[in-house]
Amino acid sequence: MIPIPFPPPLIQVAPNVIPLNEAVEQVMQDFDAETPTLPLRDPAVSVADQPSLRWLRSAAVLELPENPFRKGTASSAEAEALLALLKADQAQAETLLPDLKVQEPGSALALWRWAKRQERSKPWGLSARRVWEDKLMARSVPSMLNGYALRHGLCWALAEKDEVRFAALKAAWGQDDPALFASFQGLFAWFGGITPVLRLWTLPGLEYQDRRLDMLVAFDGSKPNRIWISPEISSLSTMPTHTAWIFPSATGSQNSNETSLNKVEQATGTTIAMSVTMAKGHAYLLPRRAEFEALGLVFFPILIGLDPKGAIKDIRMGDAAPQTP
Repeated sequence: MIPIPFPPPLIQVAPNVIPLNEAVEQVMQDFDAETPTLPLRDPAVSVADQPSLRWLRSAAVLELPENPFRKGTASSAEAEALLALLKADQAQAETLLPDLKVQEPGSALALWRWAKRQERSKPWGLSARRVWEDKLMARSVPSMLNGYALRHGLCWALAEKDEVRFAALKAAWGQDDPALFASFQGLFAWFGGITPVLRLWTLPGLEYQDRRLDMLVAFDGSKPNRIWISPEISSLSTMPTHTAWIFPSATGSQNSNETSLNKVEQATGTTIAMSVTMAKGHAYLLPRRAEFEALGLVFFPILIGLDPKGAIKDIRMGDAAPQTP
C-alpha cells in the first residue's frame, strides 16, 4: 500500500518582538495632534507589554480609552484615575489633576488630547494648565508629548508675558532645543516696540509693499488694531474690523527682495484672493514663511495686538492663539 503523503507542517514564524519604548515611538509617529494616521501600527511586543501598548493605541483614537490592565495592578489604578478625570467637568478635573499619576505612555497621550479638547471650549486657569503641562514634560513621557507640552508652555508664557515661566522652561529644556528658546526670547523683547518691516503682497491686487505691520490697517482711534497671521483660509469666515490678515505661504522659494512674484507664488496668491474677497484691502501674502520664522514667529496661527501708537501689546501664538481672529 502506497502511504498517503501528508504536506509538511507549516512553519509558524514568530513576529519580531521589540521593546515597548520602540513600539511606543512607532505609534506616536503615526499619531498627529489633530488627525491620527489610521490604522495605527500595532508592533509586536512581549506579552507583559501588550496591555501598555493597547492602552496607548486606544488613547490615540478614543475620547474614553479602554482600560486593558489587570485589576489590582498599579497601571490599572492609574488608568481608572485617568478615566475618572476624563469624565469629570473642568472644575472637578482641576481638583483631580495634581494627584494624577502619568507613568503609562497611554495615560500621557490621553491627558494631552483631553486637555486640548477642554481648552478649545473653555480656557484653563493658569495653575491647572501648568500642572498638566508639567506632567507631560516629565522625562518619562514620550518625547513627542514632551515637545507638545513644551511648545504649549512657551506659547502661553509669551501670551502672558511671563518671563519667570519662560526662564524655568529654559532651565529645564533649553539645552534640548536652543534655537527654539532663542526665538521665543527674542519675541519677549518686542513688547512695547514697533513692528518690523516686511515685504508683503496685497490681496487681491498682488502688489508688493514694504510696510510695518502696524501700518497695514488705518487706525481710526476707536479700537486698537490687530494682525492675524495664519495659513488657514477657513479661519476667516468673516474679517473682523481693525484686523489685517497675512497668509504665510509655504509653497514657493520666493526671495524676500524680489519685486515680482514667481509663478508658484503668483498662483498661490491668485487662489487665496478668490477665497478672501471679503478681506479686500486688509489681506496680504507673505511669499516666504521663513521671513516670519527668522523673527521668531514659528507657530501658527498668530495674533498680534497693537496699542493706539502701533506698538506691540500682545503676541498670542500657536497653542495660545484663538482659533479664529
